[in-house]
Amino acid sequence: MERLMRLLEPRSRLGIVVRVLFFTVLLALANILFATIAGPLLPGKPLLYQIAKAVFIGAPFLWFFFVVMLYQVRLQRHLSHLSRKDWLTGLNNRRTFFDLAGKRNKEHKAGILLMLDADNFKQINDTHGHHAGDTCLKAIAYMLNRNLREEDVIGRIGGEEFAILLANSSPEQARVISERLIRPIPFRAGPAHLTVTLSIGAVVTSPDTPLEALFIHADRALYQAKSEGRARMIFAQQPMVPDQMRLAV
Repeated sequence: MERLMRLLEPRSRLGIVVRVLFFTVLLALANILFATIAGPLLPGKPLLYQIAKAVFIGAPFLWFFFVVMLYQVRLQRHLSHLSRKDWLTGLNNRRTFFDLAGKRNKEHKAGILLMLDADNFKQINDTHGHHAGDTCLKAIAYMLNRNLREEDVIGRIGGEEFAILLANSSPEQARVISERLIRPIPFRAGPAHLTVTLSIGAVVTSPDTPLEALFIHADRALYQAKSEGRARMIFAQQPMVPDQMRLAV
């Protein structure tokens, strides 16, 4: 089908003219052939002749047209999916996560933003190869999907970094969820059975605080979790909202 679409796709105005002429001639030849064959078989029956003509000539062209349309619709959906999802893990990519999390943050008064990073990921790549690293990231994505709710927003931000927006969640609920997320995650690298852990930086969200500012605070908390031994969750100090910032100045 892809080869056929490449042949049908016009790349210039001349290409459009050539294809229109080609299908016009093809349709004319089909009409002539049908008239030659069916005309003697249906003498004096113009109604049956026109019905048969529509079925044997018009219907194939309609089928072809709708098959091409269906292919294009499916291709557009596939491309749209690829543009919004991370190709390796199937999670939201960075742009999609920021779009969805930004909207969700404005819709809900309470929430928690988590930044997660795979511990010692470079060592996994260096020791067992990049295929093991890819398998590790897939295992992390699978675990995240299993332990979070449908209303939560998950994304792969880049490399071995992930982000989660827990909608309508309190710090206590975030701690309970994080306890599950920091457990060792098993995966295989060839014959070797390995595990990986996550370090997490968390911050309480606010509709008045831009998502970019929240990321800065969560990233600092993540760095602290790494420096304190990894495989743990650290809460950042609550960032000041714009009104508080003006008062502080």
